[in-house]
This record gives sequence, C-alpha cells and structure tokens, in this order.
Amino acid sequence: MPTLDPDQALDYGWLYSQPDDGIVFTGVAQGVQSTNLLSIPISFWLLRVPCCGNPPNPKVDGRTFGLRLRITGVIGLAQFDSISNFDITSANLAAVFPGVELLFKTGQRSMLRPYLDIGYAAASSDSTSIWYGELGLRTEFVFPWKRWELGLEPRLSGGYGFTDIRNADLGNVTISSKMDARYPLGFTIAGQTPDVGAYFEPSWSPNPITFLSSAGTEQSVLWQFEVGGTVGFRYLAPMFCDLFRWMRLGVGYRFGEGTSGWHIRIGGDRLTRLPLP
Repeated sequence: MPTLDPDQALDYGWLYSQPDDGIVFTGVAQGVQSTNLLSIPISFWLLRVPCCGNPPNPKVDGRTFGLRLRITGVIGLAQFDSISNFDITSANLAAVFPGVELLFKTGQRSMLRPYLDIGYAAASSDSTSIWYGELGLRTEFVFPWKRWELGLEPRLSGGYGFTDIRNADLGNVTISSKMDARYPLGFTIAGQTPDVGAYFEPSWSPNPITFLSSAGTEQSVLWQFEVGGTVGFRYLAPMFCDLFRWMRLGVGYRFGEGTSGWHIRIGGDRLTRLPLP
C-alpha cells in the first residue's frame, strides 16, 4: 500500500481549475489517483463585442471592450487508491465558481480575455469544504492561409485554495498554448459551412503536479500534452430549433510524465473567427 509521508502533499487544486469555456468532461489517471470531472460554464454578456461571426450590429460594431459574467459548476469523482496517511480515499466533488471575464479586442484576428473565478467546493467523503479562486488570461490569434483557418491560443492560469484536508496542495499554475488548424468541408448546412480541425496543446506547470505512483514513489508532472480533433462550423453556426447555435465538438487525449486521459468538449469555441475567402 503506498504511504504518504507527513511532509508530502498531493495536488488537489488542479481538479477545480477550469480554463476551458465549454461543457467539458475530463478523465485523468495519475498513478494511484484517478479523476473524472464534468464542468458546465454559463456566460452572460453585459457588454458585447463583435465576435463569433454574428451579423453586423450598429450598437456593437467598432467596440473593442466587452464584459461577461461567468458561473461554472463542477461535479466529479476523485479516487485515491489505498494511500496510507491521506485523509481521502474517494470523493464526490461539487463546486460552483462565479466569475467575471473582460474582453479586449486587439484587432480583427486577435483578442485578450482575462478572467477571475472565486467559488466554493465540497468533498463528500469527509464533509470537507474548499474555497478556491483562479485568475487567468486566455488569448486568441487567428490566421488565414488559403482555405485554412489557423489558431493560436496561449493561456496562463493560477489558482489557490484553502481547506483543512491534510497533505493537500491547492496551488495551481499552468502555462499552455493551443494550436489548431481547421479546413472547411465542401457542403453547407442551413446555409453555413461545416469544418473539421485538429489541435495540439502543450502545457507546463511551474509548480509541478505531485502524485504517487502505484509503487508508492512520489512523481512530479511538469509537462502535459493534448492532441485531438474538432468538428464545427466556419464563422457562424446555424441555429438548432431556433433555440441556440450548434456548438463545436472536440475530443482529445492528454498524456505526459505518467498522466493519461480523455478530454471531451462541447462548445467553448474561440470568439475570433474568419469568413471563408
């Protein structure tokens, strides 16, 4: 049975870090720890900027600053398989994080999106409560090349929390950069052009994520990588039953330094998009 020394700490804060902007299911395995999470964010525009391929609007066109309110719900299950001297063996996770996002449109093909989320989380295994906050910056740059749309999305996020769980590290800092390429398909649906894409996203943690291997040795994760594919619509997605626009679907696989798992995302597409040439 792996044993956790009194001066060792397992990373717990990254479970609540949700820099993505869509409905996301994440399944990750790290040594004797495995986690399945579902996060559902909702955003409310208070001050809209031109984005998302929306039709021209005299009240919005030319605006370079926007404001959105965010609220993200997180549910999941974390399992710590038979770790001695650790308070948690498994935990049903639940969290609610209200926040705010500022949007700075820096050009026709770029945008800066700093955000702040602060909320409350609970672990049912021992009725432990957690206060967790995260400050981050999402950026997006889009480049046209022939009929391709190329995207670059550097991201920086840092979070910290407070809890009475012993041997738990709630600090979390991640620097990542998502690179993707999308190509339009040769037909239209409801007058809009679908496309397919592929992406690669390396991420680096300056303060390594720590976990125990099945042999009971402490391991640290500095680098993780994710590769995957997406399908959606170029520029503007058609309406679904006049209720909402079709959302982009992405499936990716995450790996690196002892970690592995799947990442499924519904929605959360970047706001900057380019029309077909």
